[in-house]
Amino acid sequence: MKAICGRLLEIDLSSGRTKDLPIQDELYEKYLGGRGLGIRLLHDMLPPKTDPLSPDNLLFFLTGPLTGTLVTGSSKFVVITKSPLTHGWCDSYSSGRISVELKKAGYDGLVIRGRANHPCYLRIDNRSVEIRDANLIWGRDSFETENMLKQMEADASVGVSSIGPAGEKLVKFASINSDLYRQAGRGGVGAVMGSKNLKAIVVKGAQGIELHDRKRMIELNRKNYERAKQSEVAKARTKYGTPLTLNITHAGGILPTKNFQYGTWEKALEKIDSIGVSRSVTAHKACLSCFIRCSFETRISEGKYRGGVLEGPEYETLGMFGSNQLIDSLPFIIQANILCDKWGMDTISAGNVIGFIMECFERELISPKQTGGLEIRFGDPEASLAALEMMAMRQGFGEIMAEGVRAAANHIGNGSERFAMHVKGLEFPAYEPRGAFGSGLSYAVSPRGACHRRAWPPAKEILGGYPPYTIEGKAAMIKELYDENCVLHSLLVCDMPAKFIPLSLSDYSEYLEAASGVSIPKEDFHKIAERIETLIRMFNNREGLSRKDDTLPYRTLNEPLLDGPAKGQCIGEENLNKMIDEYYTLRGWDASGLPTEETLKRHGL
Repeated sequence: MKAICGRLLEIDLSSGRTKDLPIQDELYEKYLGGRGLGIRLLHDMLPPKTDPLSPDNLLFFLTGPLTGTLVTGSSKFVVITKSPLTHGWCDSYSSGRISVELKKAGYDGLVIRGRANHPCYLRIDNRSVEIRDANLIWGRDSFETENMLKQMEADASVGVSSIGPAGEKLVKFASINSDLYRQAGRGGVGAVMGSKNLKAIVVKGAQGIELHDRKRMIELNRKNYERAKQSEVAKARTKYGTPLTLNITHAGGILPTKNFQYGTWEKALEKIDSIGVSRSVTAHKACLSCFIRCSFETRISEGKYRGGVLEGPEYETLGMFGSNQLIDSLPFIIQANILCDKWGMDTISAGNVIGFIMECFERELISPKQTGGLEIRFGDPEASLAALEMMAMRQGFGEIMAEGVRAAANHIGNGSERFAMHVKGLEFPAYEPRGAFGSGLSYAVSPRGACHRRAWPPAKEILGGYPPYTIEGKAAMIKELYDENCVLHSLLVCDMPAKFIPLSLSDYSEYLEAASGVSIPKEDFHKIAERIETLIRMFNNREGLSRKDDTLPYRTLNEPLLDGPAKGQCIGEENLNKMIDEYYTLRGWDASGLPTEETLKRHGL
């Protein structure tokens, strides 16, 4: 992979020094790039038990060997750090021009350490690196920041990633935004960036991205584009985008409703589902270098939020600000999404926290006296937006909410932790695990906390004919899904084309050979994935996470679901433990979740 890999740029914000870091070929052979290279670097370079918001924490922006290579969905990058939400491993994915510009500047990624003594931003122009004063843009939202920086560069094609006020104020689920509407959202990567007084990164590259066999690359794209045109799934996703998922989760009884008390919500249909969203679509969009075009632009055409424009909303936002808060207003959800993007907050975590606070109000565990007179109740869009601003700006009770749902439950007490929906401190995304037990296992063992990006079990349990309310075979299913996504997130490409066309690991092996000349068969991809996931486990073990953290909330384990196809189902501790035991065994980890000596030897760790 020498043709497209080999160098990182390290910036020490404390000293102002920068240097190139050559990466040994062996690391790419063993870890590919993206997630895989990130865990090797974070494990080796980060001192154990580092405070995530201290200058000693590291922030990596990493690409992969397929980034910018014409492969569909290859404008992805990953931000890797130690999470301020979970105090463990964090990998947060986004797409945007900055990934391709980094490659064109001759870098495979950035390593950012230290803390500047004043607000700053990075400007990278090929091999020229500057740490510039950011007082002019500090305090501005991410849309203003990106537009101002592009105007200052007099070049709309530069890559920009930035944080909003939430990142500056160290909101624990702050995001890093790129191309206005694309976010590295999960785990608080924006808070880590804010803790370093780093407002933005601007990258402009002029080098070509070398391909081993350009003709072969173009042939593969043509072949797979034709496959996409014939795929019913790809056609449906191109037409409806991820909002189609709401119809799937509602039908399967796994749509989070009223802070995960229910699994269906009829009021969502034709209002905030694929049909409802399609009525507000003004244009279809695609990430750079992708022919799936599963995104779109929506516009609010009436009401008090009239004129608001968004690329989105995606399914997760529809679920967490819609059904989970009992709000069926699409204009409200679009407005909430716009504000999250501007202020720089993860819509999943933000929507989850507000849903939790709504249930606390319903149970009379908190009162308006504690929230500055604001009643945050289910079904109230204005209260939800007010709570969102309180969180982003850390105003009043927003100080509590900005710490995440686990911290909020610890503060409120009175049994509220039983319905604080998180794993390891990372808030649940928009899937109810009691209606699909594989999702429960996937959440529990995910190293970054409750995560829908490690695996997408609904493909098997709702759409694929796998029995959803059983533990049989779920460990093997989750491991297979994890390993496949691990390869995609290390190469680094979007997993949407893989799912929608679909493309297999053998297809990506062909792409990799065309890009780099390196041939890695499917079987070796799986070995690489196992090595990566085991090293991530070792990192979390080192940072104090163990089997006790591989669990689910009380509600998921003990309270039967109240409606839908999965009515009466709950996972139960015994069932979860059996699935975890089986998953650990398949990974070569002992009963406590520690990799065995034999496993370490097999993976060269």
